[in-house]
Amino acid sequence: MTRFIVIFLLCMGIAPFLPGLLESRMETLGGGASSTAYEEADTGERTYRISRDRSGHFVADAYLNGQPVDMLVDTGASYAVLPQSVAEHIGIFLTESDFKYPAQTANGTVYGARTLIDSLRIGSIRLRNVEAHVLKDASLRTPLLGMSVLNELRRFDMSGGTLVLVQ
Repeated sequence: MTRFIVIFLLCMGIAPFLPGLLESRMETLGGGASSTAYEEADTGERTYRISRDRSGHFVADAYLNGQPVDMLVDTGASYAVLPQSVAEHIGIFLTESDFKYPAQTANGTVYGARTLIDSLRIGSIRLRNVEAHVLKDASLRTPLLGMSVLNELRRFDMSGGTLVLVQ
């Protein structure tokens, strides 16, 4: 009976780490979306490739503070921009008074909140303390991967319907 209790306690101790271990193992085996790929070159560069989707956009499979978030790559956005519901999903909680910074959007001026994303991962690319803005859900439906992320990379370029990010 004691053996079963010890095994049970060991399993309970390992359970919280299992998703991260499985995710890293899937990356090692080459799992993931077929429209994206990442690699680490002999130079130590971390590369992530994104194929254009059916609507002509580039959508990155990102992990923000460990949570999966699809982000539309937008070089016209100065910052990574999140809808409030996505910010809350990744652990960023704001008050009404935080929404005091004007932002120009296609639909006019809205007010957003400034914040930092503790960790952002796209394939093998990893960034810390990424500047971001949060807008109310009514003002933004899709998270944007803007220049506050792209400027942290060594380079990014597009050719043949593929966007290549290099860290």
